[in-house]
Amino acid sequence: MQIKSLEIFTTVIKLQSFSAAAQHLHTVQSNVTAHIKKLETELQAELLHRQHPIRPTRAGMQLFRAAEQMLQLHQEVLNQFNHSSLDSNLPLEIGSMETTAAIRLPALFQNLQKRDLQFPYTLTTAPTRELIDAVQAGQLDCAFIANPAPVSGLFNFHVWTEELVLISAKNSPNPLSAEYLSHKKFISFKQGCSYRKVIDHYLSIQQLPAANILEMGSLDGIVSCVSLDVGIAILPLKYVQQSYFYPHIQIHALEAPLARMPTYLIAEDQNQWSSNMHLFFKHLHTEQSPSLPALAAALET
Repeated sequence: MQIKSLEIFTTVIKLQSFSAAAQHLHTVQSNVTAHIKKLETELQAELLHRQHPIRPTRAGMQLFRAAEQMLQLHQEVLNQFNHSSLDSNLPLEIGSMETTAAIRLPALFQNLQKRDLQFPYTLTTAPTRELIDAVQAGQLDCAFIANPAPVSGLFNFHVWTEELVLISAKNSPNPLSAEYLSHKKFISFKQGCSYRKVIDHYLSIQQLPAANILEMGSLDGIVSCVSLDVGIAILPLKYVQQSYFYPHIQIHALEAPLARMPTYLIAEDQNQWSSNMHLFFKHLHTEQSPSLPALAAALET
């Protein structure tokens, strides 16, 4: 049973004429007749009373109701894959680092919901390495990660660049001495966090031994411990400045190349995206931010 046949059948019933249906559909009447006969053969039922005006049989009325639903569903699917409508039954699975979820995504999601309150999505936070693995395994539609360079084999779009700083307790020396650093623990997320790799690079540049890492599972926990002089940490300046503990910590600038860390949106190849993923990416495009100058070009590729 072809969609085209159902379109012709419903048009014949609505216009009550083979010739009018042919004219409306820009085809010949013999084509209309052939599709109707094909439907009747497939269903083994007489669908139309062939008189003037044309009217459906009881079997025809049954098919007409079903055909209207099928054609509507067909159009909905086309709209979704033309990226013009949401699929409310398929939430977009978004992944993010804890820091990005805290400082960047609230405004993004707020504006998204202003545009479409029903946009379906879920958010999972994890270290960058876990997010990359999840996208590659098809467990996430996309993820916001911190990485010095694009991830090979995936779609990458540079969204933001974070300024990283080293933070210590308010009463710590300034500048931080090598002796002070050698006796302090670094507080960080677990292995797989990109900012943890920055710690290793920082120690190497400072010619200090590998740090004793204290792993914590929350940003507030990390900054709280720093404010109490439990240890030191490297985090995005934007998060530190909005933290409740900001008055109780000291900020130390990092030198290039450690001071800046790109944030990428990663996903599978664009031809594998769902309609919701396309619409989410277009929403990113409409966000008025000077950090998104290349998005229009990316959309054209």
